[in-house]
Amino acid sequence: MKTRKLFVLALLPLLMGCTPQNIDGDVTITDMQGRSVTYNSGKTSRVICLGAGALRYYSYIGDIKNLIAVEGIDSATTFGVGQALRPYYMANYDTLKDLPVVKQGGPMNQSVSQEEAEKILQANPDIIISFLSAETNNDLQDKIQIPVVGLTQGGDGVFDQKTQQSLELLGKIFKRTSRATELINYVNTCKSDFDSLTTTTATYYFGGIGNWGQTSMLGSMIGFPISKYSKVNDVVSTIGLKDKDGNAITKGQGTADLERILAVNPDKIFMDTAGINGFISDYKKPGNSTKYDALKAFETGETYLLMPYNAYYSNLEIQLMSTYYVASVAHSNFTINLEDKMNEITNKFLGKDLYNEIKAHQYGMGGYQKVDLKELANK
Repeated sequence: MKTRKLFVLALLPLLMGCTPQNIDGDVTITDMQGRSVTYNSGKTSRVICLGAGALRYYSYIGDIKNLIAVEGIDSATTFGVGQALRPYYMANYDTLKDLPVVKQGGPMNQSVSQEEAEKILQANPDIIISFLSAETNNDLQDKIQIPVVGLTQGGDGVFDQKTQQSLELLGKIFKRTSRATELINYVNTCKSDFDSLTTTTATYYFGGIGNWGQTSMLGSMIGFPISKYSKVNDVVSTIGLKDKDGNAITKGQGTADLERILAVNPDKIFMDTAGINGFISDYKKPGNSTKYDALKAFETGETYLLMPYNAYYSNLEIQLMSTYYVASVAHSNFTINLEDKMNEITNKFLGKDLYNEIKAHQYGMGGYQKVDLKELANK
């Protein structure tokens, strides 16, 4: 009998380990910023998302009904109304519009004031998902004693391993691993659609890419994932970009010089609609219209619209769709049904057909299409 008791006692931990889904308690993880965070796995139903991209990522994986508050940019009653095109906001507007605001948010408000920290604490969240800096996350967590999980996004956006690891982490925290796996597998299947393409001989330039706010045609990106995966010959690395202080950069987002774009004179130009107003303003500056009109792509009409790549960080579903669109323009053997593909993508990410809503948006401008930028600027 004694031997039997010892056997059962030895076996008990193994039996318990076979059914972790029935056990809730403190779990310690390493978040995407390398921070150690402890949260209660049975207490994650009151959620707040902070910082550019946090609510977007949560909306891809988590249950929107568990959100208890938002930043102002994601509220229908404050600063964010009518601004940049964000599909996650479109898909979840009916829920987001009625939630209280605990932090202003927005591109230039990526810190947390004492007053905001107090509002967050009063909302009584179980857990906070954040794209704020590691230092800010540590400071907030210390102040309010609520777990703050930091996420990151890799340079290749939707295709990047760091991005996908952030989605996996959300799946783990909110017990939605199958949802995270489903989305990541879908993205990787899409990625394989571009594997057989070869880089074009025709040259391309991508302008208007938002960078913590709206830009103009001169706003571009070295290592732009859309041009990289659609396999087009992007001239931006030849042109070179500068940061906000005027220093030359070798990767990431920055500002091009119009004279250098003219010198390279790309065959095709894709314009992010988030930068259209900035382009029109720049076009109308004394002497600039002549320069823009001299661009080969303006003369031949090889100018196209892309939906906003960045809008309070990167629209991952837009990035994926834009890659398909550019590939379809650049490669004669790559064909898609634009509306069907866009709706497939927004359904996979957000559970809704959104192409018509995106087209009708202020910054949708009728959707992906060839457009006469010269005519647009002269209206």
